[in-house]
Amino acid sequence: MNLCWLLASLPVITSYAAGIALHTALREWREEGETQVAAAFLRAFRARLRGSLPLAAAGLASVLGLWVAGSFWVGAPGPVLLVATAALVPVAVVTALVHVTVFDVAARHPGDSPRDWLRASLRRITTHPGRCAAAVLLCVTWAAVLWRLPTLAPLWGLSLPALALHRLFAGVSAPPHH
Repeated sequence: MNLCWLLASLPVITSYAAGIALHTALREWREEGETQVAAAFLRAFRARLRGSLPLAAAGLASVLGLWVAGSFWVGAPGPVLLVATAALVPVAVVTALVHVTVFDVAARHPGDSPRDWLRASLRRITTHPGRCAAAVLLCVTWAAVLWRLPTLAPLWGLSLPALALHRLFAGVSAPPHH
């Protein structure tokens, strides 16, 4: 399963579709007893690829923009750096929260549009801030583990945090959209 996600994410712009497909396949495995998880992954990936591309582009652009802005301001004098940090940190936090929650939301609401996934993700962040903060902490911790032990990536890469996030958000559904 994780290998499917890893290979499907290699073009980077397809990483959102791959992440949503992984969450969908794992949800089907855990909740519906799906035994052919690789086939479930491929079905979900194909179904969400086109719709997730604008969301992926926006997500990647936001991360790149934060990286460039942070790299630019890190060399600024003390007070300017403080102001820039005060402006960038909230944006980075919201970006991280959306990145972490949108995959689970999309897996739980496959018939919705990417715009609906984004709205539902933002609603989840405001209605369940503690769980969402825990999700970001979990993902950042796992990323640090993978940074130190990259050989775990092909084996457990995104599957382990996806399962943990699925459990963390069990029973939490996004409020209906209007």
